[in-house]
Amino acid sequence: MISRATILLSKTQTVSHEFVNSLASVRSLSELLVDYPGLNACDRTQCLNIIREETERLIRLMEHMNLASNTGGSL
Repeated sequence: MISRATILLSKTQTVSHEFVNSLASVRSLSELLVDYPGLNACDRTQCLNIIREETERLIRLMEHMNLASNTGGSL
């Protein structure tokens, strides 16, 4: 039988992984935009759209964590 602590650790690792991946994407794309100011408009727009999507994803993840924490539920 899998213990509650093991399940919680697994969920925590998953959430941590999700945060790190999203933040890495935002950082890389923002650096790309800064380092290559001559990037064509289509590529810049694509980078900005991904940054927006990743930040929205992080916000949803935070809201989910807050909801679970406020209700005493699990992630």
